[in-house]
Amino acid sequence: MKKFIDWSSKSYKPGDKFGRLTILETVKVFNTYRYYALCQCDCGSEPKYIMCNSIRTGHTTSCGCAHREAITTHNLWHSPMFTIHKNMLSRCYNPKDKRYNSYGARGITVCERWLNILNFIEDMEPTFQKGLTIDRIDNDKGYFPDNCRWATRKEQNRHYRRNLNYTHNGKTLCLKEWSELLSIPYNRLWDRIRVEKWSFEKAITTPKLL
Repeated sequence: MKKFIDWSSKSYKPGDKFGRLTILETVKVFNTYRYYALCQCDCGSEPKYIMCNSIRTGHTTSCGCAHREAITTHNLWHSPMFTIHKNMLSRCYNPKDKRYNSYGARGITVCERWLNILNFIEDMEPTFQKGLTIDRIDNDKGYFPDNCRWATRKEQNRHYRRNLNYTHNGKTLCLKEWSELLSIPYNRLWDRIRVEKWSFEKAITTPKLL
């Protein structure tokens, strides 16, 4: 259970309004840099503590009632877009999400337009196909229309920021793609480059050792 202590904020003051939320008080978790605001939602639900960062980015503008209304009105509960959108927000804004360190903690955010699931669906559903995942073109930038596309799981894994990319004759590919393109076993390339410390040029041009 979080141990809250009093904290005065210059940005969030009692009575300030953010979307459907009205600030009642601000606190922080003892011995951390995690700040919360106790908020009352316009819907009349019980006040709840919400992370200030989530309020600042616009990710949270209600107690959750606005999101529930949107998905209920448009019957989105069973849509794959609903799950994709939910997971996208979670890894960017929920510190308890196991993927948060690779997303939210790195500064990866969701654009303001896509905080509304209906806008996300309008922009991305026309090109969606079953089995695809949402992929960021530039892994150091967040989720917004010009930086996102649909990809297969295999394509996305290759694009993962920890992949090692190599350039040869003006073409840049990850090691797995070079392996397939040159018909050289992946394990052999990996051993030559990562274990034997060969240059990439030597690794792809040296014939198989007998």
